[in-house]
Amino acid sequence: MVRRLGATGWLAAAMAIVIVPATGHAEPRRLLVTRVTWLDGQSNTGTMLFQGTVDSQGNLDGLAYPGDGAALAVTGTVDANGDISGSLDTTESEHVGTFTGELNEQDELEGTVVVDGEVDFDWDAPADDLPLD
Repeated sequence: MVRRLGATGWLAAAMAIVIVPATGHAEPRRLLVTRVTWLDGQSNTGTMLFQGTVDSQGNLDGLAYPGDGAALAVTGTVDANGDISGSLDTTESEHVGTFTGELNEQDELEGTVVVDGEVDFDWDAPADDLPLD
């Protein structure tokens, strides 16, 4: 369960903290690197690292690192208002779950990760550098 929590949380985090223009793509992409904090139903907490990119259309992709040597592939979208959603898969393309998030009143991302049709954990991350309209 910790492996799933870590990998999923990183996805959300990727969109939060550092955005740097990426080069070598046909369309401009921004590099995203951040840490995501998560809390599961048993009051376990942790943080994860996310590294990825988002393009001008809001398409998100990258890798989440839960800290146990594993990585999760993250794909999703970032809407102009800050809402995010997407999918989490193993690096071997096995589906793990989905994630959603939105901006709260403090302009921070808050969301959930769903695994096997049930909310597995809640997460939050800073959203200072999200590419919002």
